[in-house]
Amino acid sequence: MKSKRSGLSLVIAGLLGIAFFWAFDPRYGWWRPVGENLVDAANQAQIGTFVGIVGSAVVLVIGLWLLMRRPV
Repeated sequence: MKSKRSGLSLVIAGLLGIAFFWAFDPRYGWWRPVGENLVDAANQAQIGTFVGIVGSAVVLVIGLWLLMRRPV
């Protein structure tokens, strides 16, 4: 029962993390830098966005794994 609640929390955190990193990416999201070249901003943010989305996806997968486990 406790792993189900932890799994659900991790799934929610993973989804929120993915949404956050996607939303604030200058290339794909809805946030645009003010007073800065869009191409330069997108190139600078690309690595951070990629690492953030991958890290959030890992948290999401761990949460899904916890949700699918049978209670022992």
